[in-house]
This record gives sequence, C-alpha cells and structure tokens, in this order.
Amino acid sequence: MSKENLQPFAFDCVVIGDILIDVILYISGDYPRFFYGGTSYCDIAKIEFGGSGNVAVGLSSLGERAAFIGKAGHDYFGRLYVRNLKKKKVTSKVFYDKDFSTGITITFVDNQKERSFLVFRGANDKLSTDDIKKATGIIRSSKYVYFSGYSLVKDPQQSAILQGIEIARNYGVKIVFDPGAHNLIQSKPQLFAKILDLCDIFSPNLDEAMAITKTTNIKDVIDKLRDKVPLTAIKCGEDGCILISKDNTIKVSGIKVKCIDPTGAGDAFTAALIYGLSCGLPLKSIGQLANWFAAQLVTRKGPRSFPTKTRINNFIEELILT
Repeated sequence: MSKENLQPFAFDCVVIGDILIDVILYISGDYPRFFYGGTSYCDIAKIEFGGSGNVAVGLSSLGERAAFIGKAGHDYFGRLYVRNLKKKKVTSKVFYDKDFSTGITITFVDNQKERSFLVFRGANDKLSTDDIKKATGIIRSSKYVYFSGYSLVKDPQQSAILQGIEIARNYGVKIVFDPGAHNLIQSKPQLFAKILDLCDIFSPNLDEAMAITKTTNIKDVIDKLRDKVPLTAIKCGEDGCILISKDNTIKVSGIKVKCIDPTGAGDAFTAALIYGLSCGLPLKSIGQLANWFAAQLVTRKGPRSFPTKTRINNFIEELILT
C-alpha cells in the first residue's frame, strides 16, 4: 500500500512489533511436573499466533481499523502469520528476512496458571530503521501507534522502534507504550525512562510501574507517573486497573472469572484501552471495558480467544447506559 493512497487517520492504530508463533504447553492434571534433563509430558498443546499482533487482532475484533508492521522469516510460519492478519482484517506491512527464521515462543502453563517462556526472537531482531521508513505512510495515517518493550531487546530493532516513535511524533500520532516486563526495564533503565517521556499512553502492570518509577509505594508510583505521562493505565490483574491522568486517579475494580489461560491478557487490556480512547469513552468506562475484555480472554485457551463482536457490542451498550 503506497502512502499516496492513504488518507489522514486511515487507521485507528498501527502496531509495530514482534511476530511470534506460540507453542503453548499446559502442564497439569495427569502430568504435573517438568523434569529438567529427563522426559516430561503435558496435558494439552496448542500452536497459536502471538507477539504484538495480538494487540492488532484485538483492536480489529473490537471494530477498530488496525495495521501491523513487523519482520518475519522468509518461511512458512511468516507467510502463515501474514495470512492470519489478513483474515482478521488487519492491514500488514511485514518485511521478510532471508537469513533468519520467524520468531517462536514456547510457553509453559502450569496448574497454578503460572507461565514460563522460552523465546527465539529470530527475524524480529532484524527489523531496521529502513523498514520503518518504508512504512511511514501507515504510521502518519494512524491515530495511535503501539509498541512493546519486548521490541527493545537489541539493535537493529531497538533503533527501528525509536525511528517509529520519531515519525509518530513528527506527525502528531499518539504513542502507546507497554513496557513488557519489569526485568526489561531494569536491564535498560535509561532507554525506558527516555521512552516514558515520549509516550502519550503508558500501559504497564504494577511490577513494571514500580520498576520504572523505582519505588514500591503505590502512592509514589501514581504521583511520579502523573508527572511523566498524560495517561497511565496500570494493569492489576483480577484486581482491575488504575487510570492516572493529570487531573484524576480512577481505580476500576476487576471482574472475577475462572482463569484458564492468562496468556495475552495484557495485550487484550491494552487493545480495549486504545479502542476506548479512540471512541472518546469516559475514562472510567474505558477501564471497565479493558478489564472486561481481558477477563473474557483468560476464560479460554490461547492469546487471541477474544469475545464475539455481538458480546462486545452488548457490553458496550450496557456500559454506555449505566
């Protein structure tokens, strides 16, 4: 798609980030242990599409015009990933690398619903500033651009993300940043602090919020983030979320559900957050929608097990009426 054919706000949000094939292994029930160095078994195994594309597909499921920019291997998995994005009505600008394979994540989910990850980043790390420049037309025609701290692990992808931020700021596109994991913040504190100053919407979990503010006191976390970012949405799992703007702090209670698989819950939350902002919903309603959307996801297996459009519309209608 050439940028000449794009009109302002052709997209509600463009996601720049990782392409990953998820191999998810559920270890519980008859096979409750993993034997390091030996033979182990799992109850259920699934292969899913993962990575930052979860946010793009979540946005599309909500009815947003979503786009995705990333890098895959020149292989079967890369082509399959792009095909799935198209099926989910996500516009993609995916670059293919001939030397590196498409990224893979092996996820272990135990009987406590705790997740452990083994990640092969593959072609993701080869996303370059030149690739991003070629996608300028998509970025400049979006209301929001989203990216995750997982895409800041190493160059050239780290520089590509910074290039995307620069392009977004030049064209007035609002920047949504999910730090990804608290250990990533601790490994690159100066980089994450710099990006925090550049973003418009910050979407960490509580551990990440504490890591980036270097405090364990929730009041201090809120005060520091209020001074840094126009809007912060702290994900607190089943306890809901905390929304922090310049003028207000809103704590939104979580929704109690039976958690089957928490994989992708954070991505679902952020997708609904962006949707709510794009639609101009009141801040509390945005928090309620984001909590609900993430809660529905964890009741089923897989990072893209989003509720149907009918269920989404019904929930939003009830939200508006109350």
